[in-house]
Amino acid sequence: MKNSINAKKTFSLTIAAFFAVILCSVFFLFGYSNAYGIEVFSKNEKPFGIPYDEWIGKYWKWLITQTPEQTEPPNGSCLIHKSDSMVMLLDPSVGGKHELDCDISSKDGIMIASWNGFFENNDKDDVPDNTPPEQLSKFAKEQVNLGAVTSDVKVDGKSIAKLDEISTTSNNKLNYKINAMDNFSEIYAKPFNITIPENTFLPDQVTGTWPSGAHGWFTFLKPLPPGDHKVSYTLSVQGLGADNVASENTYTFHVKSNQTGNTTMNIPSNDTILNSNITNKSSLNTTIPNELPAESINGSKVAKI
Repeated sequence: MKNSINAKKTFSLTIAAFFAVILCSVFFLFGYSNAYGIEVFSKNEKPFGIPYDEWIGKYWKWLITQTPEQTEPPNGSCLIHKSDSMVMLLDPSVGGKHELDCDISSKDGIMIASWNGFFENNDKDDVPDNTPPEQLSKFAKEQVNLGAVTSDVKVDGKSIAKLDEISTTSNNKLNYKINAMDNFSEIYAKPFNITIPENTFLPDQVTGTWPSGAHGWFTFLKPLPPGDHKVSYTLSVQGLGADNVASENTYTFHVKSNQTGNTTMNIPSNDTILNSNITNKSSLNTTIPNELPAESINGSKVAKI
């Protein structure tokens, strides 16, 4: 009788183990399928061999050249900029809702901005000429990137990055609180020169070429697998009064294997006016140039005006 009972127990355990293996396999396969290609570059990586703090300069050198019409593309058009193997998307501080459609390559990473801004040392500011260039990125955080900021990035309906932070100033002191920061990277830009054209989408700019810094929060997606994918990202910034920001952008990417994809594609719309804020954010990682003091923390708001 004991042998019979033991045999039944052994059989039951074997069946249970068999089904456990099956369930684990199904979970792995479906989990892998859902997560396949939905990865972000970590703070320890250099996307395509370029440090995070250099990508921000590249981003702003492109963005500042955009006209008001270009930054309000009609739905169904494409607005991206490709630098090396990185595709840069519409800045969410423009505000409003946009649905865009683009071809890219399965070798392209995707750079998504949240609240961010730049700060240049032009000849009409009170910034001393001898201000170290490294300080300009700190100024961008403390004077430009303020507000209560929330962002959410989704790929194919799955949330992969969230930001919830509040930056305020009182008595010339920056107050910064992080409620959530998942798969975002907070970045202080390496000093760069920015050339501001007359027809930039940002109002009240001083045209010319100026030493500049930048700060913000970004998500860097690794290349997506071939096929159609929806990448959406939202931004809400409160506490700025009339300059509060709300935006929702959705890109349908037709990801082609072994294809270059669009390099730069801007399709302007007619008679559009841009929101005066330029801003973005991103941080699960914090990248600060070596020259910046360790006590420099975060912020968030509008691009330098």
